[in-house]
Parts: sequence; C-alpha cells; structure tokens
Amino acid sequence: MKTFSTQAFASGRQLAAWQEIMSEVYFSLEIKSEVGEGFRGLIKEYDIGPVSITTLDSDQQRAFRTKQRIAVDPDDSFVFIMPVRKELYFSQLGRSGVVAPGGYVLVSTSEFYELACPDGYSNWTVKMPGAELRRRIPDIEDYCACRFPNNVAMAKLARHHTRAVGLTFGSSRAPNEAALAHNLMDFFALVMRSESGSAGPEQPAQHRLRSRLMDYIRHHLCDPDLTPRRIADGCGISLSYLYKTFQPSGISVGKFILNARLQAAYEQLAAPGKGRVTVAEAAYASGFRNVSHFSHVFGQKYDMPPSAVRTRSTSGAVAANFPAEPSI
Repeated sequence: MKTFSTQAFASGRQLAAWQEIMSEVYFSLEIKSEVGEGFRGLIKEYDIGPVSITTLDSDQQRAFRTKQRIAVDPDDSFVFIMPVRKELYFSQLGRSGVVAPGGYVLVSTSEFYELACPDGYSNWTVKMPGAELRRRIPDIEDYCACRFPNNVAMAKLARHHTRAVGLTFGSSRAPNEAALAHNLMDFFALVMRSESGSAGPEQPAQHRLRSRLMDYIRHHLCDPDLTPRRIADGCGISLSYLYKTFQPSGISVGKFILNARLQAAYEQLAAPGKGRVTVAEAAYASGFRNVSHFSHVFGQKYDMPPSAVRTRSTSGAVAANFPAEPSI
C-alpha cells in the first residue's frame, strides 16, 4: 500500500500538492477548490497488477479531466467510483448528476469530465485499463456517467468486495496478481451488465459502426446544420439504419447531438485559466444558432445557467444545488 497526503506540506502549498498527488496516483487532472490554504487530502493506493484500488478522503474540490490534460497524459482507463461519505457530482458525455454513498459512477479518462465533492468526502475507487474493459464490454463507454441506474444489490457487493481486496492485500502482495486482477475486471464487468435498463454488450460490428457514428457527430458538432440525414450520408448508411443503430441506446439521434453539444459547451465554459470563452462563444462553437435557446436547454440539463459554470470556473466553488438524481 502507498499513502499520499497533503499533511507534510505547508498550508499555502497543500492545494497545489494535492493536484500533483492526484495526477500521480490517477492521471493528469486540474483541481480547483475554494478551501485555498490548509487543504486536507489523503489517498491510499493498493495495486493489484494493472488494477489500482484507492481510498480517497478530502476537503471540497472540483476535479477536471480536460482536453489539455488528456493531450498531456493520454491515459486510457475507466474509473469505478463508490462514495462512502458525502455525495459526488459528475458530468461526462452529456450526462450529469449526483451519486450518493451506496452507489457508484463509472468515468472514462479519455473524455472530458468534471467531478465535485464537498468537505468530508471519501470514496473507494477501482481504476481499470480501457482495453481490458472494452474486451469484456465493447460498448463500455455507454455505461459511463450513470446512463443506466445502478443495480442496488450489485453496487453493495462491489463496495464490499473492493474494500475486502484492498484491505486484505494492503500490507502484502497478492499471491497471483495477474489472475486476481483478471477476476476483478470480470466482476466489475458483471456489475455494470446488471444495471437496470442495460441492453447488454453489442456485437463487434454494431459497436464499430456506433463508434464511427459518434466520431462523426463529435467532429461536426460546430456545424449548426448537422442533421441525421447528413450523418447517415457522411457514414455511408441509410437514414433508417442510422435510427435503428441508435434504438438500443434508448436515446434518439437528435437527443444525442443535443447532449453532445451541451457537454462541449460545458467543457469550454468550465475550462480553468485565462482566455475563457463567453457564453455566446461557447454556444456558437458548439453548433447552437441561438444563445437564448442554448441557455434554456443548458439550464434544463444542468440545473444552472451557463453563466454559473463560467463563474464557478473563476471562483472554484462547488455547485450549490446538485441535481436531485443522475440525468439519463
């Protein structure tokens, strides 16, 4: 077991040290907090071959996996996060919400996300290689950000199993790490396949087509004239087959485009640092023709106006009003 803490650092250096710790243990992240000086953070890491189990206990923070951070550190993993104390806010792939203790959320390190927690928050996490999870569930990205509701019984089992493995091998190496890691990933794949509303893994050919469609949509989001017909023509399929491809996901093509545009705008507005875009610039860059319409649908999706996200990126404050439940 490895332990990482901000305790040994001077008060004024603790938040910066925490960002370095988080980026070392997990992957490159942007950390913001209104705590400022005296930030308290503790991580304990248990490595089981390619699988990393951690416990985290920290003050209020917002963690961003931005495009800039992905470019610097192109880690391809999935992180299974289980809050133990206090709630966790999440936003990724056009979906956002809150996961309470007893539940979990899966996030991909290859896509922008935001996670936010209050003071006194703690969790267990399991970080797994992306290629290994895709081999088990080809459409694993569809399980990110609580698209399907947790299976309560399996979520409880996942929490207890993770804790048992971490604590059992916290002071010694597992006798056969490779086999244990393999079994852990099989187990978490089983947990996710048990989610309510999950249609199960797609066939490889379906997954490849769906991935190609998603890539086409993301690459043309800024075009306000992007329509299902243009997507079908651009990918060399019929319009009816495009609709059929989206049917198992439970979300229409138009809704997917809207969610992707809102997520792209959210990322631009939330990006820390200098040169942040205005609300209008984020709207137009994400393919919206009308700022008023953009503000309306953004508020419906995230329970806050786009200007509030931009303000939060300046102040570092956590959202005052979390959504009541994950948006599916």
